[in-house]
Amino acid sequence: MPRQRTHHSRITRRFPADFGERLVRFMEAADLSWAELYRRLGVDPETPRRWRDKGVRPTGEHLMALLNLADSFGLGHLFRD
Repeated sequence: MPRQRTHHSRITRRFPADFGERLVRFMEAADLSWAELYRRLGVDPETPRRWRDKGVRPTGEHLMALLNLADSFGLGHLFRD
């Protein structure tokens, strides 16, 4: 009996060009300093600044940690369209 092929469509979303601005808005709304942000995310101190200043995208792991942190403050909507 031949195997049936399953076709999956990939949902793609563009990474927001204003991610750095969203990050700053989140930090202001949550009243977080840069030091508190990188401590809570467990990242190198320069990492969030690169996201903001240089347009570097967070890794999937860092993005999930950031979204979970934002959700814990009730501010996840700042990162979602």
